Amino acid sequence: MSISLTTLLAAQLAPFSEAELTLLNGIEIDGLTLDSREVIQGSLFVALNGSVTDGRQFIQSAFAQGASAVLCEVDNNQPSYVEATPLGVIIYLSEVTVQLSHIAAIFYQQPAKQVTIIGITGTNGKTTVTQLLAQWLELLGSKAYSMGTLGNGLVGQLVPSPNTTLNPIAVQQHLALAVSLGADYVVMEVSSHGLSLHRVASIVFDVAVFTNLSRDHLDFHGDMASYGRAKQVLFSQDYCKKAVVNGADAEAQQWLNDWDKQVAVSCFNQRHPDHPMYLEARDINYHTDGISALIESKNGSGRLNSQLLGAFNLENILAALNTLMILGFELDSLLTIAPVIKPVAGRMEAFTASGKPTVVVDYAHTSDALAQALKALRVHCDKQLIVMFGCGGDRDQGKRPLMAEAAETYSDKIIFTQDNSRSEDPNAIISQMFDGIKHPNEVLVELDRTRAVAIAINQATVGDIVLLAGKGHEDYQIIANERLDYDERSWAKIVLKKYHQGAL
Repeated sequence: MSISLTTLLAAQLAPFSEAELTLLNGIEIDGLTLDSREVIQGSLFVALNGSVTDGRQFIQSAFAQGASAVLCEVDNNQPSYVEATPLGVIIYLSEVTVQLSHIAAIFYQQPAKQVTIIGITGTNGKTTVTQLLAQWLELLGSKAYSMGTLGNGLVGQLVPSPNTTLNPIAVQQHLALAVSLGADYVVMEVSSHGLSLHRVASIVFDVAVFTNLSRDHLDFHGDMASYGRAKQVLFSQDYCKKAVVNGADAEAQQWLNDWDKQVAVSCFNQRHPDHPMYLEARDINYHTDGISALIESKNGSGRLNSQLLGAFNLENILAALNTLMILGFELDSLLTIAPVIKPVAGRMEAFTASGKPTVVVDYAHTSDALAQALKALRVHCDKQLIVMFGCGGDRDQGKRPLMAEAAETYSDKIIFTQDNSRSEDPNAIISQMFDGIKHPNEVLVELDRTRAVAIAINQATVGDIVLLAGKGHEDYQIIANERLDYDERSWAKIVLKKYHQGAL
């Protein structure tokens, strides 16, 4: 794939003089990258000044590896300009971070316009809704490519992802890959970081979905109002054509009262008087094998049967159903498929066997997610509900006592342990968690997470449920500066297989 530099930057050329434009003539670009180590002959190296590393310090290295040109940010709001150096041409632009998504979209031939693209945002549920949609679309006969926390790729072929929402170049690269693989749909998790950092600025989503808003990422956004505004951006006509929102969520209710009239919206979970499109669940039954409910919508009703567990998973199902209906699929055909839709890896994923307690692995790592997971499991639990979890280091410290408070409120036994302590002292993290506990003597602390899992499972009896919260699908632990292999799902299965009362 090759494109002239002047074509690639056509929308950014206006500030340049004729002499500067002449410097760009004849330069061909064969690749885009933010990482100087990935530069190949003909690349445009984008040297962003990031929060950790200033990409400009790698300009010389990029040219040495064959970069055709370098693009970077001007300093201190100076005018854009082009510089001819002995190494090569450097283009200095303002707001490169904002413009990069558009530049990458041009390089990859506007792939977002060649598929139906769905974006899901919200504090909790993004991954589950994304994977439910991908499964449903495949079972309906379409080809779906998903992007998010679990990885990127076609159904059953996910490749691990470094971020929930990739950098602007990688987003467009994956969209182009989806097109080349024949995908009809791309279903993408869109994080508040991704929106704030303009990673999807060039995409107009066919449908944008909002699940909920609760405390998270305040180390990045500062406060809940800023966090909410970051999410709300996705629901303007600049970013989406249609929207699906959780009508029962307080943040969504505020948005709906002042909705962008250019964006058609449908509400799940609760009707809104000013927006007639809706989808709701009635006559709900949570049982040992999942959920059943009567689904009502503006366009008909029918009975849902699902393998998934818990009230918040019902919300996730409603979000996916509503999205597919707003895209034109019939409710009857969706409900026919629903019983074979599988739970998502590490999202309320249950492991059980005759004569043993039930073990559930879930990614819950916020106070709201933990509370919702425990409340969801309570209706399935015959005896005691046991929870084991930790709190991440180098992240929002304010949620640590809130998570502990949720655990004490909704469970019967609590075990504190590690969860990606990173550069922080795990004992200091545990101490902050105890700030949310009223009865500290009833909480067990075991910093070795593998041992904590064994204790949690082996102290349980038949009829108990053990929730292992925080790691979910992840296959690692980050302790100090070391990334250690750790797959909680696999370890839980091993411990459960060897289960006998009193063993550790």
